[in-house]
Amino acid sequence: MNINNIDSRLKVRQAAFRPFMYSKPSVSAVSLTMLVLLGLQLVMLGFTGSFSALTVISSAAAGSLCSAALSYLIRKEKPYGALLVIIQGIMIGMLVPESYPPVPVFFIVFFSLFLSDCFFIRSENSFLNMTAVTVIICWFVGRIYFPDFLLTRDIAGLKNPSLYLIQDGAFPVYDFDGQVTDFLNRYIFRFFSVTVPDGYVSLLWDSGSVIPAFRFNILTIISSIVLFSVNAFTSVIPFVFFSVYALLVRVFAPVFFGGNFNQGDIILSFLSGGTLFCAIFLMQWYGTVPVTFPGKIIFAVLSGITAFLAAGSGTSPIGMVYTVLIGNIINMFISIFEEYRNNVRTQRLAERIDSDGVV
Repeated sequence: MNINNIDSRLKVRQAAFRPFMYSKPSVSAVSLTMLVLLGLQLVMLGFTGSFSALTVISSAAAGSLCSAALSYLIRKEKPYGALLVIIQGIMIGMLVPESYPPVPVFFIVFFSLFLSDCFFIRSENSFLNMTAVTVIICWFVGRIYFPDFLLTRDIAGLKNPSLYLIQDGAFPVYDFDGQVTDFLNRYIFRFFSVTVPDGYVSLLWDSGSVIPAFRFNILTIISSIVLFSVNAFTSVIPFVFFSVYALLVRVFAPVFFGGNFNQGDIILSFLSGGTLFCAIFLMQWYGTVPVTFPGKIIFAVLSGITAFLAAGSGTSPIGMVYTVLIGNIINMFISIFEEYRNNVRTQRLAERIDSDGVV
């Protein structure tokens, strides 16, 4: 066996350890899909007359584009993807309240992404999700513009706090809600011996939150189906994340507020606080999740636990964004272990080849 054969065997074996995913669509294709899906949410904002939200989103997108342009003029390096720059700006704007002044949003986005590009790490492919980082900076700078928890201690221990909030007017109930709910109860839910009260369809359609990303849960669910069907992202991470988070909310959440075990409100935890939006659009941003299947499982489990600690049973204005950021740190340690294990396996393979008598 000559040395060229050894090198080829090593390279083939190393490739098996590395995250080569030729069956995945290209970054540009995924970016275009995400941009279209986010565009649907923008259309809904326009349809509902939320022009202040569109103004904030436009300011954030402009800040992202200007940051990328200035970074290019200084570094003479093209952005990793022009669509990713736009998507980052849109997602930042959607996670900021529509009451936030547009001018500060522009400058916060601009300086956050520019400093990251020039002095730290490229914002579109770093191990930190710069969308989450920038939204948290907006939170610290303009805390007064973010809403408070709707789920107070007085109602957190109840069996169905979401129903209480709906009946109390915290969430809007639309005219079509009663008809749709009656249809679902009569032709679907009756086979499971359950009935759904009025208000949940409205919560699924438009929660009325001042944070645009929290509003159109049905569009986010449709987006997840599209993204997973085209193999843009793995479905393992959100599936495990939602399972762990739902289990913790269901079993333990009411206990902290004087309630009983196994009476937590999963619906409220999923349909408020941007849980669906952050899990679908932010959690699997490029370079921020492990590459191996065991690493993905560990990452999703720990992220589910983090979501329960940071966002509780829902209605948190910033808890899910913190979950994404803490998940980035978790992924960093997992990635270090994955790389270490990869190097150990490669070294053992080389030693095994040498033991065959090849010098």
